[in-house]
This record gives sequence, C-alpha cells and structure tokens, in this order.
Amino acid sequence: MLRSSLHVPPHDRAARIRKLLPSRLAKSAGVLAVALTTVLGSTTTANAAIYWDSIQMVNQASQQCIAAQGDGADTDMDAWTVRGCMYNGTSWIWLQSVQQDAFGDAFVHIKSHTPSGAEMCLASEAFGNEPNGPNSTHARWEACDPYDGQQTWQMITAAPPQNVGNPAGLKHFINFHNSYNNVCLDGGLSGYPYGEFGVYGFYGACSNTNNWQIWNIYTNQTSGPFRG
Repeated sequence: MLRSSLHVPPHDRAARIRKLLPSRLAKSAGVLAVALTTVLGSTTTANAAIYWDSIQMVNQASQQCIAAQGDGADTDMDAWTVRGCMYNGTSWIWLQSVQQDAFGDAFVHIKSHTPSGAEMCLASEAFGNEPNGPNSTHARWEACDPYDGQQTWQMITAAPPQNVGNPAGLKHFINFHNSYNNVCLDGGLSGYPYGEFGVYGFYGACSNTNNWQIWNIYTNQTSGPFRG
C-alpha cells in the first residue's frame, strides 16, 4: 500500500486525503497550505537596508542632538547631547546598514565625521567605570570598523512615524540596541554642563515608553537594497 501510494497522481491523492479527514480538519489543512504558499511565495525585498544621509538624532526627552559633525565630537570621546543643533544645522549623522535587515529591523553604523573630516562610528564600549549602573557601557566615538560588534546598532521602531510638518520629513521614533553588550542607547546621563546630557548604553532591552531611549529622526528617506 505504501509503495503504490507513491504513484497516485497529486490531484487524486489530495481527493483521497480530503475523504479521510473530517471536514473541519480538511478546512484547516487548506488554510495551512495557503499560508505556506503565501510565505514561500512572498515578494518582500530580502536584501533591504538603511542608508539615511545627513540626519540628526534628537533625544525625545531632552530635545537635544547627539553631538556630532559640527559640534566638536571626535574619536576617543564619549558622546553627549547638545542644544540648538536643529536651529544651527549641526551634528550631522549618517545611518548605514552593515548587514541586510533582519527581524524587520535595520542593523546600522551610526556615523559622523571628525573635525578633520575622517569617518567615525558610535560604539558601545565596556571599559573602566560603568557610567550608570552595572553593565552599562560608554557610548564612544571611534574609528569605524565593519567587524566590531560594538559599533552595530539595531534600529527598533518605538512608535509609528508622524507627519508633524517638518520640512526635513516624517518624525521617526527609534530605539537603538547594541546586542554585543546588550545595551540600549540612552541620552539621559546627568552631570554635564550647560544643561546637556551624556549618552551611554543602558543595560538590557530598549523601552518604547522611556523617552531617554527614544531618538527622533526627521526624514523621508526609506529603505533600499543592501550595498554590501
């Protein structure tokens, strides 16, 4: 019986199975088949990536930008936030994928330029003192290294983007998580002069309700093919 069943035409085989199954189970099997066809036949872009040029990362709690190009940031410096960056047109950042999107999220380098024009990347670095609690890390500008996991940040949507009338584009609400050290980029480190704040890696998963861990980005740029 088993051997002969291998030669039954597919449509006959399906008919026999339907006769043997209760009607409810047969219906479920049909739904499953459709679901599998939908998944396997999906046309979703498999190599999507992020390349957002000339943006600013504004902390939702303080409404200050991560200090970057044009605001004195340089390699071997811990990151901090500055006031007035949107008005002054400073602290420009580039988000560039280091791999194809996964889990529906982009994995990026947070890039900027030193005063001399060299590229630098924001890294989650665990060394020396812990800036704000056990296992917290420094957020530090370093020379870019495509193989350094401390420089790779997962972009997680904390809330849907909104059109707030900003000419730069939609207002995005993004968490940045570094899986290498399991920290979330947080802009609420106190103790800095002029009412500014330090940026560091808060140990653990990101929160979509903690405004210190949400970064506003204004842009109409979207995803595109991964460039390798």
